[in-house]
Amino acid sequence: MVSSSIIYSSLKVIILQLFMMNSIQSLSIDDPILTIEDGMIRGKKDTTVGQHKTYYSFRGIPFAKPPLESLRFKPPVKNSKWSGILDATKDKSQCVQGYNPVVGREDCLYINVYTPTLEKKNLAVLVWIYGGGFAMGNSSYVTYGPDYLLDEDVVFVDFNYRTGSFGFLSTQDLVCPGNNGLRDQLLALKWVQNNIEKFGGDFRNVTIYGQSAGAASVAYLVQSKLSKGLFKGAIMSSGTSLCEWALNRKSKETAYRIGQALKVNTTNSKALVEGLRKINHIELQKKDYEASLQIMMEDPLEGVQFGPVIEPYHKDAVVDQENIEVMSTGKFQRVPLLIGMNSNEAAAPSRIPPFVDFILSPDITIPDFALAGLTNNGKVAYTAGEKIKDYYFGDQPPSTQKGKAVKFISDSQWNYPVRKAVIRQSQFVPIYFYGLWYESVLGGTPDRKFPGVGHSEDLGYVFRSYIKSNSSHDYLVGRRMVRMITNFVKYSNPTPKEDELLQNTIWPLSTALPNNLVFLKIGYDLEIALNPFHKNMRLFDDIFRTYGTPPYY
Repeated sequence: MVSSSIIYSSLKVIILQLFMMNSIQSLSIDDPILTIEDGMIRGKKDTTVGQHKTYYSFRGIPFAKPPLESLRFKPPVKNSKWSGILDATKDKSQCVQGYNPVVGREDCLYINVYTPTLEKKNLAVLVWIYGGGFAMGNSSYVTYGPDYLLDEDVVFVDFNYRTGSFGFLSTQDLVCPGNNGLRDQLLALKWVQNNIEKFGGDFRNVTIYGQSAGAASVAYLVQSKLSKGLFKGAIMSSGTSLCEWALNRKSKETAYRIGQALKVNTTNSKALVEGLRKINHIELQKKDYEASLQIMMEDPLEGVQFGPVIEPYHKDAVVDQENIEVMSTGKFQRVPLLIGMNSNEAAAPSRIPPFVDFILSPDITIPDFALAGLTNNGKVAYTAGEKIKDYYFGDQPPSTQKGKAVKFISDSQWNYPVRKAVIRQSQFVPIYFYGLWYESVLGGTPDRKFPGVGHSEDLGYVFRSYIKSNSSHDYLVGRRMVRMITNFVKYSNPTPKEDELLQNTIWPLSTALPNNLVFLKIGYDLEIALNPFHKNMRLFDDIFRTYGTPPYY
């Protein structure tokens, strides 16, 4: 006769086996586990807020070793393999940023993947690069929930990259050439190439997409020889490498200012970098912020204080030529481009400090209006600045004309450089050019004081918005934008065929002719139009033709 203890033990084994089977089934259905290049990861099953479609998210996957201690201010190093199952069900820390308080961690180089399927479907892949003036930003779901994009059956990827001094310190020599934040982006794109098939994506069909500083980052990646084969298309919203703010022209000065502020007093770049590596990340970030603000307030139109630089020559340089020269000679990745801007970028001044405040200052001088890229000759710069000031403000002081100051900033910092990028690059690659003219609460500018669509308002239509609208048309405009973006991701064409949602619009390519520049005007309806801001753009054409320094003209 079998003893009761044996029966009890057998029942325990059976129950345990059933429990394990149920657990495994539960994990396979609700908590997907994948094996990627560096190990196993556990994700999460969810549904989109729009069409309630199933998707799977894997968040907080390391793609580089933590850039700590000796790795601070250095290019990212590929991550090591791990053992066991990595929990990839929630966001990891953002990179170090802010001032009061300082937030984030240096251990921040993580990537997120959202996919509609775990089957091998070879879906098109959209890789998002956030903006934030190269000083802030993150890849969290709360900030950039991709639900609307997932509804269109693409794989969505985003990631953190280092900003501020942590990502863009440059001593303008080979000790610290700069652009490590861009190198973070390149390493993330290589990770996508090596892993995205495991998430149902097609590594041959990757499009990169950025807004503001993220768009400028995309432009630099398109221009870089190091990005060959990493993507087949690019989208730039409200930014390009030609924007005044997108290039650091005082990187060496800023680096040594921070050193002095932190009592790392030296004229030797190696000693400076080694000294700054020993500083607590919070103290470094505070001085980073203070020094950047001080230099920026001296002349914000000179560009960011920590951001992309033209590196001294070395074989691994990400940026090694003037941006306009690269665009004008076609020495960039020949991929289709989707480029656009909002109708009045500076109409949301709280998002672009301190541009407008600088123009409104009673201390502003005539040469301050002479933009970067114009001659450094003081007398000629005065003449150029005077022509610009007279055109926008006439005989009245700029400090009394805030609306005109907003328009000047929109034109000089966004409209003109974006337009110039379209004209120069359309000689070599297909470009679809657009402008967002539709104003609504989804833009997230409750304190709107000027007409037009301000900086970053487009994001409320593309990503999951926590702002609610009573207008169904607001959401319709968003659906149109998402459809055109994902069409471009899939087909390299935002309107590959007639579509009722898009009012059967067929969006033509832009040309290299400055007086016949086709663009899609996204308003209440979709409209094919010509030459946005034509009169104001002719002023800048004339100014740069007369006073610009080669190779700008």
